[in-house]
Amino acid sequence: MRTVSEHPVISCPICQFACFPRMEKDTYRIVQCSNCDFLFVNPMPTSQVIAAYYASTYRGAHANFYPKDRSRRWRAFWRSLAFIPYLYNRDVVDLGCGGGHMLAALCRFARSGTGVDLSHNSIAFAKRHFPNQTFFAEDILSFSKRKRCFDFVFSSELLEHLRSPDDFMTTLRAITRPNALVYLSAPDAGHRATPSDLATWPDICPPEHLQWFNETNLAMLFDQNGFVPFKRYRTKTPAHSVFFRRVF
Repeated sequence: MRTVSEHPVISCPICQFACFPRMEKDTYRIVQCSNCDFLFVNPMPTSQVIAAYYASTYRGAHANFYPKDRSRRWRAFWRSLAFIPYLYNRDVVDLGCGGGHMLAALCRFARSGTGVDLSHNSIAFAKRHFPNQTFFAEDILSFSKRKRCFDFVFSSELLEHLRSPDDFMTTLRAITRPNALVYLSAPDAGHRATPSDLATWPDICPPEHLQWFNETNLAMLFDQNGFVPFKRYRTKTPAHSVFFRRVF
């Protein structure tokens, strides 16, 4: 099995400027854009390697077990309250839903709920414990071809796991209705609390995490695809917590 992409990317996938090697971590080379500072693994692991990583033992989940299940339900219950104004009586999708805890909490207020995750074991748990929602065990590009559309997209800690920012944006373009809102959380490489020595930052952990954004290049990526910033929460830890709205 080929473990890395055959043709390494040498330009930034967001702004197309040249990239330079920034560091190595666990044998993976990480490069940085000379213009927008986007960080990503190069060359990327193949999609087969990524799928194998999440295939069966990721987080140790299975149909009858999910790590910290009880505390996840409790946190999701309280966290979901802040989203009521944005998803009430709307069709919601959770990209990277894990065991389905957050989706189930959000669906107390939504019209319908759908969850997507690459981990078959996580989805097995979600289907068994949250039967009122619909779940798919597949990558987001495969899901985007199902021709389902939503008013609200929730995506927490997914973007950094993907092989390309284009995969995420292609999916959003395919599944969102006009004026849909997207909520995104992900590591923030430009946050004041991000270590200057990136090798010490726990979020630099390939092949689990493969790309890292700052506020500027994240907004640039969304703008290129017809989404504008809607709301941003300022965080003490190095993490994005932001809404975007689809405008075209």
